[in-house]
Amino acid sequence: MARLIIYENSNGDSTIFETFELATTRILIGSDPDNNLVLQAPAIDPSHASLELRNDSWVLQDLGGPGGTDVNGRMIAGPYLLSHNDLIKLGPVKMTFLAEEMAPKVPTPPTTPLPAAVSSQAAAPLLKGRVWFALVAAGTLGIIFVIVFLLVVADYLNVLEITDLLPLLSLLLHAG
Repeated sequence: MARLIIYENSNGDSTIFETFELATTRILIGSDPDNNLVLQAPAIDPSHASLELRNDSWVLQDLGGPGGTDVNGRMIAGPYLLSHNDLIKLGPVKMTFLAEEMAPKVPTPPTTPLPAAVSSQAAAPLLKGRVWFALVAAGTLGIIFVIVFLLVVADYLNVLEITDLLPLLSLLLHAG
């Protein structure tokens, strides 16, 4: 499985903060807590960049924030096809991309505890963002449909008159 090694350079040494497995086909990166990879650091935009698996290759895309995305020392403007060992820089955060076939089979343990400035969320089955909203909207529409259906059945069985529930509609129907 492909992964990102998130680290910091200080005094010529690299300190690994985290190894992030690319476990889904789309990874959103930024400071917003709804992202798959959350980076709380200066110059990290709420929706900074995305990684997508396209035709068995990982593509990095800057999402247009003021922070910008740098790969191997050059700012990228559009989709960028990642290669093994590409250096990605988002603000002060540096990451090395390890391709699936090149990545070590055993996960590399962090050498330093993960600081509060860098955290991630596993690609968990938690419902967030648009998916959550779509489920709530669909559930609401389902409930409305059931209520309308029950009202129509009750009206058909002469249990109640729908027009009694809607006074304005009742006035319009009886006026004509």
